[in-house]
Amino acid sequence: MRIAIVGTRGIPAKYGGFETFAEEISLRLAGEGFHVSVQCDAGSYDRNNYKGAGLFFSSVAKTEHPLRYYYEGIKWGVENSDLILAASSAGSLFYFLRAFKKTVILTNPDGLEYRRNKWSLPKKIYLKLTEIFAVRCSDYIIADSEEIGKILYKSYPSSGKKIRVIEYGAEINTDHNNVILKEFNLQHNNYYLIVSRIEPENNLHVIIEGFLKSATLSPLVVVGNYIENQYVRSVVEKDCSGRIRFVGGIYDKKILKPLRYSCKAYIHGHSVGGTNPSLLEAMGSGNVIVAHDNRFNREVTAGKQFYFRDAGELSDCIEKIESLGKSDRDLYRDSGLELVRNKYNWSKILEKYLILLKEIRSEKEYLSQDMYC
Repeated sequence: MRIAIVGTRGIPAKYGGFETFAEEISLRLAGEGFHVSVQCDAGSYDRNNYKGAGLFFSSVAKTEHPLRYYYEGIKWGVENSDLILAASSAGSLFYFLRAFKKTVILTNPDGLEYRRNKWSLPKKIYLKLTEIFAVRCSDYIIADSEEIGKILYKSYPSSGKKIRVIEYGAEINTDHNNVILKEFNLQHNNYYLIVSRIEPENNLHVIIEGFLKSATLSPLVVVGNYIENQYVRSVVEKDCSGRIRFVGGIYDKKILKPLRYSCKAYIHGHSVGGTNPSLLEAMGSGNVIVAHDNRFNREVTAGKQFYFRDAGELSDCIEKIESLGKSDRDLYRDSGLELVRNKYNWSKILEKYLILLKEIRSEKEYLSQDMYC
């Protein structure tokens, strides 16, 4: 079976959660004998293969011409694959391209994309409409958490049979590297960490306000690439008296893994969406977690970490973490590690995709155009 993963900015992952997913699942599916190809930004890599997964390049960058990017990805997938795995429903208006083909389409709508504060009202309306279209025209909808699945079931009850819950995965990380820490002037277990894009729905403004209210002497390290805009300027240019360190985007795992492993606690501000890869990677690193209080984050962490809704609650969480003894700290760390070992690991996620692909393979013998929009 030929599989095309479209809609991400490509691999090797250098941007966000969808790119991390595309890299992890494409390499594993290729290892199982599938012919996997991943759509990439124009000029983003110098080869057409990455560790066994094929790469195909659009003529544009996704951020500059998103509609054209989605169009080219769907068109390439229809012409060159048996199955398209679409990251985001934003390109679903181009699903008509497979009108005379039997290409199967799986869509991961990326949580509740239309609720993200970074979008203008017209874009939110567009994203909601494309979600509706994706549910109608996809063969399967992939919900990345049980809570996202519940929302989709409630919103589209007639399409409930299409919905499958398949989360993201992570690996156990025990990479302690003092050399890397020294390069960032950090000490083991003596800094807080965020790995996130700087966007309103990730609540970095709330986190910074709450962190500055706390009495901790440990710095907050913010790892994340960002595009210059008013929100970014309001966050990055805030007077933090040296307590907040913005180190930019880091995609080299040899650097990022020890930064994750050695932090005192990981702060996760994401408020829209289901299972977030960055949160899973923090859990797999044995981090104490301080997460924005919403049903998605509570599901992923099984309600066993620290949670905040505003700056005051975050400050309180930090004060509690500062007073934790080793045995109590280990309880929080072990909780996250156990979830990654037993639920959110890539082997189990791969197994879920293999089960679905086996189901699709058996169905392809009698697929008809009637099931397409």
